Amino acid sequence: MTFPDDPVITNVSGYALPRTSWALVKDGIIAGISRTYDHVKPPFPDVPVARPGSIPLTGTVAIIVTNTQAVAGHLVDHHGNTTPSEGRIGPLSEGQAAYHDGAAHRVQPGAVIETTPEDEPEQTEGDDNGETHDDAAE
Repeated sequence: MTFPDDPVITNVSGYALPRTSWALVKDGIIAGISRTYDHVKPPFPDVPVARPGSIPLTGTVAIIVTNTQAVAGHLVDHHGNTTPSEGRIGPLSEGQAAYHDGAAHRVQPGAVIETTPEDEPEQTEGDDNGETHDDAAE
């Protein structure tokens, strides 16, 4: 499945005209990105367009990509925010914000968590952690 970008169109000065970026979202995961000059409809045939705040996490929809680095495989929340999947295989939960709960805070089922104690400097008797006791300074 490929959705090629429209070719770059330039004005008489040689500057490229801006294109609209569209993301094809399947079950809360970005499946494809396409850039087009057609601002009216997405380049994905027969796919409904979802608006921010009403993006379903099941089914297939198209969304306009604005001010984000949308990448195929990223997860999308209900508002259209994106986050890298980082090993997650399913969509975000309903009501879960993409910017709030990253993969670093999630534990996959069956995962073994190894903890290591943080190295703390040993304190010796009389150690004042670098404080100075200069009588002239007091």
